[in-house]
Amino acid sequence: MTLTTSYLPDEILELPKPFKSSMILTDPNDPRHQHIQSFLQRVGETLHQAASATRDVGESDNSVECVKSLVTTIGTYLTSYGLRSKQFGSAQTAYAGMQGTKRMYDGQRKHHRSIFMGAVTIHHQNRLSSMNYYRVRSGLDDRLILNMLDFCLSPFTRIRRSAQAYLEAAARIYRGTWILCFPTLFDALKQGTDPDRMKGALYVLRYNPIGITRIGRTLNWYQGQLVTLVESLLNAHHENKASVQALVTKAIEELLGSIREPTSAIVEYRVENVDKAIDSMVEIIRYKPNPELIQRFNNSIRKVKAAQDEQWDILVDKVISIASDPQLNWRYVLSASRILLQVQRRDRPTDVRMAKFHSEAMLNAHPRLRDYAIA
Repeated sequence: MTLTTSYLPDEILELPKPFKSSMILTDPNDPRHQHIQSFLQRVGETLHQAASATRDVGESDNSVECVKSLVTTIGTYLTSYGLRSKQFGSAQTAYAGMQGTKRMYDGQRKHHRSIFMGAVTIHHQNRLSSMNYYRVRSGLDDRLILNMLDFCLSPFTRIRRSAQAYLEAAARIYRGTWILCFPTLFDALKQGTDPDRMKGALYVLRYNPIGITRIGRTLNWYQGQLVTLVESLLNAHHENKASVQALVTKAIEELLGSIREPTSAIVEYRVENVDKAIDSMVEIIRYKPNPELIQRFNNSIRKVKAAQDEQWDILVDKVISIASDPQLNWRYVLSASRILLQVQRRDRPTDVRMAKFHSEAMLNAHPRLRDYAIA
């Protein structure tokens, strides 16, 4: 399986139809719809060209403010559709305040007409805000998201902070945004990269939902992102800047907290009474189960488990190889030892490579390394 594939069948990934939310232009064959779509395409292409031209901005305050305005415009272009979640939250707060001001006594059941009008408005805004999520990315959206990611790695703090907020919003809206971001983020952690660019990548990985929290999940083992992230963090000892090292240390701590122990066990046992209850339920439900789809899903799970085992072997080899470097700082050796303990498996016999590494660490002069080796 590659980085861009999913173990789920296409039928399961199919999105539900959008709500009817009083949108004015819904027919793609309508000339007005085509005119607006053409206008949005031209605006998006202009923003992409402007972002590409200002990627390496100068050091003057005017240029920084110009790029911040461009980041805000791109963020608005990507996220302003239907209704933003913050606007919906503000509307909910206003509705709750209206209910409090119109209530005459506790337990009141009859309300002022404005309360019902406010409820109608809230329900309508709820439909509008739901259209802003799980949007399918276009080619132009991909280019703008990558432009926003470039600004997240800018050497200027003000640009980075603004872009990271908009990238987080876009990651919650567009499906598969993380697929685009990981290669650039991992490249920014390589040796020879500007320290400020490394800091931007570490901030995105730590505080964005597409970052460490997602990578540490067990089912993402098969895609290889965890192996690449661990290798990038353990090889970040080349940068001497104190602020970068502090971020790397925090990133490793958060990664250790999010990694889940991998397992290849698949529980398959049948209970007769449960099977009878399921069969009786199938007869009365409207949508019948698809045996072929269920079988494809089970086969995909087995492929994921096999790919997970392969990635686990690669991870153990890489971590031990990096930790065995005599020039490596003891802090990174300690982090490597903790990572090996975190991914140690109970569904397999003790791995010979890990046993050898920990047995050698038991004789190390550093007490913390001996503690983790003994554990």
